[in-house]
Amino acid sequence: MSGVYDTLVVGGGIIAASAGQHLAAAGYRTLLVERDDYGAGTSSRTSRLQHCGLGYLSAASGSIATFLAHPRSAIECLSLMRRAMQGRAEFVRLAPERVKPVTFIVPLTPENAIPRWKARLAFRLMAASDGGRVPLDLRILSAAEARAHPGLQGMAGLQDIGGAMTFTEYQYHWPERIVVDTIMKARAIGMEALNHTAVTGLAREGDFWRITLEAAKGSRDVLARAVVNCAGVWVDEITAMAGAPHLRKNTGEKGTNIVVRLPESLRGIGFETVTAAGAPFYLIPLGELHYVGPWDSISDGRSEGFRATEAEIAAILDQLGRLFPGFGLTREDVLYAWAGVRPRSLAKDGRGSAPAVREHDLTDEGLPNVFTFTGGLLMTHRDAGRRLRRAVARRLRPSGSPRPLDLPLPPHPDLHCVTEASVAHAVLNEQACTLSDILRRRLSVGWEADLGRRFAETAAKLAARHLGWTPDEAATQAAAFIAETMTEFGLRTP
Repeated sequence: MSGVYDTLVVGGGIIAASAGQHLAAAGYRTLLVERDDYGAGTSSRTSRLQHCGLGYLSAASGSIATFLAHPRSAIECLSLMRRAMQGRAEFVRLAPERVKPVTFIVPLTPENAIPRWKARLAFRLMAASDGGRVPLDLRILSAAEARAHPGLQGMAGLQDIGGAMTFTEYQYHWPERIVVDTIMKARAIGMEALNHTAVTGLAREGDFWRITLEAAKGSRDVLARAVVNCAGVWVDEITAMAGAPHLRKNTGEKGTNIVVRLPESLRGIGFETVTAAGAPFYLIPLGELHYVGPWDSISDGRSEGFRATEAEIAAILDQLGRLFPGFGLTREDVLYAWAGVRPRSLAKDGRGSAPAVREHDLTDEGLPNVFTFTGGLLMTHRDAGRRLRRAVARRLRPSGSPRPLDLPLPPHPDLHCVTEASVAHAVLNEQACTLSDILRRRLSVGWEADLGRRFAETAAKLAARHLGWTPDEAATQAAAFIAETMTEFGLRTP
């Protein structure tokens, strides 16, 4: 490790990963540092959907009076929709093995009535945004067809429904793997990356930033010509560390989901509607289960925000009961829950959030060659990487030559099984240091119905030889993984 870099990327979520990949490909000597593990924060608590952007279009296509009153917001929503569709097409074609199509149904109820002409126009606009490269498969159902659709059985007010529409969304098998893949591709073209390493100091020194890094083995300093701050809901902490606590750019919004087993008729079908308050509400397949939500609330980004509260779980169950009273689900039916704090761009008045994805060059605000990204989304991460690369390029030339952006990764052992080969690969090739790193972010078994608990002991024994754990330490690590899982997800014991 050289100790002197063109760019230091702070964060290990999908936006940081994409920024690092694009900067390394452009020839910048880049170091990425993450205080936890790659993809362990907001990126692991998303909707798991490569959204087509319908929600943005709905927000932008209100009445003429609403548009005239808030034209900038409406234009921003249209831009987000276009970026979502383009990101959808790019990622589905680039990594088809990491996504699967899911059919969603939207009931056209009296409260959620969308004229058929308006629905068709909306989907034409979305299709035009990506040139129709990945079809949306829109189908508009009559009232009779909607009442017979398996995805709507048990819904309140089904007899009064005016119809429904179905379309195709794409779902990540597990988003943490997308983050790890992106960082491994960046490492393959020269980027250096450190997980479980925190930035604890940031000070200007001549033409460089001196960054203090703290890890289990101790602390050390590195120098970078530029700092790319992709720390998600914690970006303002990094800016404050650099000496500018007044330059706030981010606010956090907490989203909570619950996981339940729904009737067989809904197996594999997604359901989308809006609450009485106008917020989106989904039932999304997760293998044989569904996750339901989100329930949104304000958050300051503290670690407690990454846990579902009983009040939030109750609110989701109440909304689900209003939509599908026939299910009769209670708290005992909630298998587990998760919550995440989504980064949102701070509104210009400093109060509340703005529907915007933004890169901020803070040079003219007193922080030379510091760049911050807010409002980042998993579904448009490649666009974010390109935008940050361009922002840096306007200030600095790379010290190296361009390299291919997407070199193919070497073949993986089975990512869906705990084997000697898969665990060794996770530790030796992909920097996994804990059982959560292995089971939830390198392998998929941490997202099975029991969240990987049954694999903890086996994985700990297999990892011990590579991580230097004694048998007692391996047993302690397995117990810690189970305890963490129970706490973080409120997992029910069978």
